[in-house]
Amino acid sequence: MEEELLLLLKSEPERAIEKIRTQSKDEDKIKEYQKEYKDHDRTIRDSQVGKIQKDKTVGSGEKSKSVQAVKIPIDFAKKIVSTATAFEVGKPVTLIPSEINDLSELIRMVWKANRIDAILQKLVALKKSETQGAIQFYITDITDNSLFKKILNFLKLTKQAKEIKSKLLDNTTGTMTPYFDASGNMILFMWEYKAKNSADKEISYTEIWSSQNFYSLNDESGKMSITSTLPHGFDRIPVVYVKQDEPEWFIVRELIDRYETTLSKLGASNDYTAYPLLQIFGQVNAFPDKDESGKILEFPIKVDDEGNQIHGKAEFLTADNAAESAKLEFDSVKDLIYSISHTPDLSFDNVKGLGNVSGVALKLLFLDAVIKATMNEGENRTMIERILNVITSGIVKTTNTNLAKFSESLFYEIVFNSIIPDDVQTATDIITSLREAGLLSTITALKLIDMVENPEEELKLIQEEAAAKPAEKTEEKV
Repeated sequence: MEEELLLLLKSEPERAIEKIRTQSKDEDKIKEYQKEYKDHDRTIRDSQVGKIQKDKTVGSGEKSKSVQAVKIPIDFAKKIVSTATAFEVGKPVTLIPSEINDLSELIRMVWKANRIDAILQKLVALKKSETQGAIQFYITDITDNSLFKKILNFLKLTKQAKEIKSKLLDNTTGTMTPYFDASGNMILFMWEYKAKNSADKEISYTEIWSSQNFYSLNDESGKMSITSTLPHGFDRIPVVYVKQDEPEWFIVRELIDRYETTLSKLGASNDYTAYPLLQIFGQVNAFPDKDESGKILEFPIKVDDEGNQIHGKAEFLTADNAAESAKLEFDSVKDLIYSISHTPDLSFDNVKGLGNVSGVALKLLFLDAVIKATMNEGENRTMIERILNVITSGIVKTTNTNLAKFSESLFYEIVFNSIIPDDVQTATDIITSLREAGLLSTITALKLIDMVENPEEELKLIQEEAAAKPAEKTEEKV
């Protein structure tokens, strides 16, 4: 299938592009997600406040005026996305290679130089908010005084002339389309965007990656045509693509719509009834000044034919509102939003009374979010493994071919780290007790405490210090 599409791309580029586009996500849907998430657009669904609370015209003729309805958007969507992202990849993952060698060290440095941990956070957030995102890797010449040049000098790999770089692809700057075969393998990846040329004319650009080559196309000549075909330097498509069916907040979208609509209606009601409104019945002889103390209203008193006194009166208009019912609905809907979306409510009022709780209690408090992150761990692990595989392939095929021998046996264990603060004191006490009881080795204890970056090196330092202590005591006696 890949060969057929590439042949079609060379002979009829526009037909090939259209065929690849058949596997694109719905662009209009993604734009709706973006509008709701970033622009606070609340006119997408019939249940949203923008469709329910409508502006209206009051009065007639010259006295008519437009009254803008109260529409209050609340960023539940961003709260749900950012919290879920933080619990999944908020803390950098730990990559444990099967063996330490020049290749594993170089992969670690490429990861660090490209700030992959930060890109991962943005990529996962894109997937959760817009339902797709991608990281594209490419190979370029090393520039003098760059961070990677300094890393190579540190690793004594000064002969290396090229480096691997990466960039994030998102739906605001272009349109991405992965193309899968019948087995679910991605055989092509397409990226489309628009940009102005030197003549200030907007041109449509298309970039396509196959397992071997990178194809660049544009319509500057009047029709889409290939402008260059180059090997991209990897042994696979150098793009890591992630997706999900719906945005993260869609599981509670109706509840969010209800909360925003109810709050907006309450706000509109308060505009009319929250401030005192004085009703006056009858004629007033004298109305007090706003700064006058001991204010009084004077009404004339009349007597009818039967001797009854007739006079006006004044009273404040108050709304008979069901404050408790409104509060109950707000609290119930808000709790359901957080509960169903597995998002902990970390507002100040909820955390200020926690005090000094143990690490176990803290993790139980956030168990709902931890469960959700754990359920997504498989997809996130696959994403990270693909990133590692792309980096490895770029190194052994292009930038450092002499390291290919190490790739045959190198693999990684990926450890996801929690953003929940650890109870270091309790953990240390337990680990120390196990170590003293002979149930743990020193090196395992160091790894479990998770305060030492290099447990093996730390163990050597401990042993050296222990060996030096008897000598120090002998010198003191002399």
